Amino acid sequence: MEDQKKTVVVGIGNLLFKDEGIGIHIIEKMKTMALPDDVELVDGGVVFLALSYVIENRDKVIVIDAMQAGGSPGTIYRLSEKEFLETRKGMRTTQESEFEDAFRMTMMTKTKPKELVVIGVEPEDMGEKDLKLKIELSPTLQAKIPEIIEMVMKEIKLTENN
Repeated sequence: MEDQKKTVVVGIGNLLFKDEGIGIHIIEKMKTMALPDDVELVDGGVVFLALSYVIENRDKVIVIDAMQAGGSPGTIYRLSEKEFLETRKGMRTTQESEFEDAFRMTMMTKTKPKELVVIGVEPEDMGEKDLKLKIELSPTLQAKIPEIIEMVMKEIKLTENN
């Protein structure tokens, strides 16, 4: 794609399960911000294999997702491509295997992005306690939104400076 932007920020997750939707909430907040012209925001939802087309041939892909790694709720993790691909226990995004399949597809087709960064956020409430579908984030994760966005913006600036 000739008109493809160099950097894509992808929020993945399911809005119906509270903190599981953190990636989507971040993308929605960032849509109201002034961003560099070369940055695209994508609501990746839960359609993962289609994401291989979204991330292929990019300079940088930044993925935001809930990540259950055993830390306290609201803990923010940053994984490089190598850490993401080598992680088999401990830190795992809740949809890691599906997104990993999409990423590995770009590796097989030789369209892999130059850099992948995964920003994971330890969830507090994924709706399983009361089995009700709720789209709002827990207060803990709601309070982390500015910090998560600041991390994403730092990643974008790192790309611009290279």
